[in-house]
Amino acid sequence: MTTSYLKTIFREIKRSKARFLSIMLIIFLGVAFYTGIRATGPDMLQAADDYYAQQKLATNSVQSTAGLTKQDLAVLHRHRNQVTYQAVKYLDINQLNNNQAVRVAEMPTKQRVNQLTVVSGRLPRRANEIVLDQQARTLQPHLKLGATYKIATTQHLNKAFNRRTFTIVGFVNSPRYIEKTTRGVTTVGKGTLDYFAFVQPGTLTQSAISRIDIQFKNLAHVTPYSAKYRRLNRANTALLKSWLKPRAAQRQAQLQRQASTQLAPKAAEVKQLAQQLPANSPILRRAQAEIKQAQAKIAAIGQPTYLYTGRAANPGYSEYHENTQRVVALSTVFPLFFIAIAALICLTTMTRMVTELRIQMGTLKALGYSNLAIGSEFMLYGGLASLLGTVLGVGFGVNFFPRFIAQAYGSMYNLPAINVQYLWLDILIALVIALTCTMGSAAIVLRVDLHSGPATLMQPKAPKAGKTLWLEHWHGLWRRLSFNHKVTLRNLFRYKQRLLMTVLGIAGCMAMMITGFGLKDSIGDISLKQFDQLWHYDAIVVRNGTQTAQQRRALHHQALYKDDLVLKQAQVTVERSDVANQTATLSVPQQPQRLKKFVVLRNRQSHNAYRLNHHGAIIDEKLAKLYHVKVGDQLPVKLGNRATKHVRVAAIAENYVNHFIYLSPQYYQQLFGQKVVYNGNLVQFTQHGQKAQDQFASDLLKTSGMLNVTLLSTEKQTNFQMLDTMDLVVIIFVVAAGALALVVLYNLTNINVSERIRELSTIKVLGFYDHEVTLYIFRENLILTVMGILLGCFLGDWLHRYILNTAETDSLMFSPGIHPLSYVYSALLTLAFSLLVMWLMHRKLKRINMLDALKSVD
Repeated sequence: MTTSYLKTIFREIKRSKARFLSIMLIIFLGVAFYTGIRATGPDMLQAADDYYAQQKLATNSVQSTAGLTKQDLAVLHRHRNQVTYQAVKYLDINQLNNNQAVRVAEMPTKQRVNQLTVVSGRLPRRANEIVLDQQARTLQPHLKLGATYKIATTQHLNKAFNRRTFTIVGFVNSPRYIEKTTRGVTTVGKGTLDYFAFVQPGTLTQSAISRIDIQFKNLAHVTPYSAKYRRLNRANTALLKSWLKPRAAQRQAQLQRQASTQLAPKAAEVKQLAQQLPANSPILRRAQAEIKQAQAKIAAIGQPTYLYTGRAANPGYSEYHENTQRVVALSTVFPLFFIAIAALICLTTMTRMVTELRIQMGTLKALGYSNLAIGSEFMLYGGLASLLGTVLGVGFGVNFFPRFIAQAYGSMYNLPAINVQYLWLDILIALVIALTCTMGSAAIVLRVDLHSGPATLMQPKAPKAGKTLWLEHWHGLWRRLSFNHKVTLRNLFRYKQRLLMTVLGIAGCMAMMITGFGLKDSIGDISLKQFDQLWHYDAIVVRNGTQTAQQRRALHHQALYKDDLVLKQAQVTVERSDVANQTATLSVPQQPQRLKKFVVLRNRQSHNAYRLNHHGAIIDEKLAKLYHVKVGDQLPVKLGNRATKHVRVAAIAENYVNHFIYLSPQYYQQLFGQKVVYNGNLVQFTQHGQKAQDQFASDLLKTSGMLNVTLLSTEKQTNFQMLDTMDLVVIIFVVAAGALALVVLYNLTNINVSERIRELSTIKVLGFYDHEVTLYIFRENLILTVMGILLGCFLGDWLHRYILNTAETDSLMFSPGIHPLSYVYSALLTLAFSLLVMWLMHRKLKRINMLDALKSVD
């Protein structure tokens, strides 16, 4: 290839700057979106992997129904070459002064696993110092460094502390809880923890160890969530169980010995009493009966159950992985739209370029240049645009999109900022796709022309023949159309390729904008539907047992009180090996016929109401989706430490936030084999002022036996604080789609003008004003834009449904509908881009050199 020929290529690039830049920009957008979104999931996973390794997150945990002892630690000590372990003592309490459930744990002397991250302040050094979960500061803004923190719970639990007043010296995050709001379940208060606290050893009076956290050394350098990690973790769990298996019988014997030792003095007293009193003495017989009962209880002490859990039991751990997988799923469908549109536009652009340079191709052929040399100009032109677009796209996409999306998820998780990484395989794929779009398009277009002779190429290509339109047979309509409108319609259907490319390009952009606005609708509708249409109560009251007369009076005499429903509420775990464990609220109303006044259980599509029966449960729709169950199937449910029960699904109800299982009292008794203890109330208020509601909760908790009051206003604020960040993701969709729409319209309009420059010059010579020449093109663009908008509505509806299925979290279901206004906004934006492009074209058309255009043979 000669220097002169290279100069020709670069001269062509300079001459057609707009076309070259438009191809480069199309490739830039496609590559940026593809590589950026593709890198987001791995970047988020890498951030979690680094955090887990840095903070030494435990791979396994062990608990026991009878508590753990030093003998259990001794077993693990014998295998210290395989594991690192740490004993944890904790106690869950319900703070009566602020209505929150707190886990108070003793700080290990040395943090071997689950190392805390200090957000502010420092770790405790003295007995009167305490550090709190960062979440505590969010829930109680008045908690600050140096402030006094007091444990104020029930009299029984107060005795479990050697000290109950502390000075706050720090706020921390724990790798056990990477999710900002969720802290797991508990047996106190409302059933879920609000935050945790750490104190110095010796603060708790209990001797038993609550939990042993373990880190297997063979997993230290294995990527979390990977198949290898899951395989090794299964083997490690089996190994751990085999180590501790003998401990159940040993612990049983130990408990029996301890109980016998405590009983021995009393038994000796009764034996001594038998020597002093006659055998038929009532006092002696009563004492002997008590001893026999105590001995029977000792004999009945069974083997404790050892509970083994992995990282998946930590709130947020599994969900974080699922969120990254959703991003990965999005990274496959969205870039396809960009790539498909880029391929279409590049095909159209290269077709026009080949048509423009036919005479040059014929001249080169006549001078003896080979087909390879002639075609290389187009290949280099497209290849250079692709290469520059790819380099710029990778640089922008990999550095922008992962940080932007991770920031949206960052409001949900306590994880460090991500470090971007270049995934070279994806970058190579993006480059190949980009080169295929341009060079492949050029090869397709050139396949005919390169086989033509010089004489044929040096002649202008015959214009496309006009055809009679089917509209022309509609004489009544056709006669009423003006000349300009007839010309517009003929041109539209004469150039079918341009029509198809423009309509598909605009439809794709329209679809993405609809998806963006639709996501905003789906997220916003959750609040309206869940808290206004489905839930008709304002507070949940939790007691320590059956409602007493005093508790009933305390509730009914509250100024805000309107009505209430007595029910049982408990947190249950839905467990199945192929699905991440889900926590659900089990609700059993005392009067099932009154439930509809407080909770609407209905079919989401038909709105047909459901009623509780004695043959099954009503579960929420998202839970049914996760476990792939339908009416009549069985759902595995575990209540506390009891054996798993299989609940029959009687109906599937509309629900958007968290998981719920509703049972009738009769079915509950049949399922769990015991009567229902109604430990809660759903309460309706007469008014909804936040200050009055806070006072209601504060006053009610002063009543003996009242454990917790959950206000729905607070619940609503907490649940949807994180959803506000989804607006960032919506902005990505709308801005990216808008940029693509602008480039597509500009490119296609520019091609349209270039193809018809002689025609436009002719009508200018005939006396058309500048604005009339612009309208000549604009009418066609407007019709094509409207057609693209209509097709885009259908594509957008499909894409929106797909995104919802991949973007939902396990505990959340988006509302599937799109508001009519979202279609209107998307259409108006697309029209606005069309008007902007035509304004740019209008300026170009005003500068047309009519003489040069009419002298050309093209």
